[in-house]
Amino acid sequence: MAKSSSGKRPCCICRKWFKPDVRQKGRQKTCGRSACKTELHRRNCQKWNKQNGEYVKNNYLGKKLEKIEKKSPNKFKAGTPPHEHPPPNSLTKPVLPYEILENEYGIRNMIIIRYVTWQILNQSCASRTAFT
Repeated sequence: MAKSSSGKRPCCICRKWFKPDVRQKGRQKTCGRSACKTELHRRNCQKWNKQNGEYVKNNYLGKKLEKIEKKSPNKFKAGTPPHEHPPPNSLTKPVLPYEILENEYGIRNMIIIRYVTWQILNQSCASRTAFT
């Protein structure tokens, strides 16, 4: 005979005993409090992200570029000349390298440069910790 799923069980987050919803057929893990549901969701997302890190890396750059292109599609046509920046003078605020690169290459290329730089820095940090 099948065991009834209407018996009490402990919440996997707060460990308080609760009576699960009969329609869940043994799948309910939390007591139903919003804090417990949120924590379970956070844990599940963390586990998924850890297991699917390559998926996130492969899609991150593409999604970011699509988001920028949707905001202003006319800016990113091929053959667009680099933006002109004014000549520096002693009274202007110093321009950061990021601003210079963005003016020279455009936002789309700057996103790619940032992403590649981030990947290189993370690779070098990971390799240093592996050998120490």
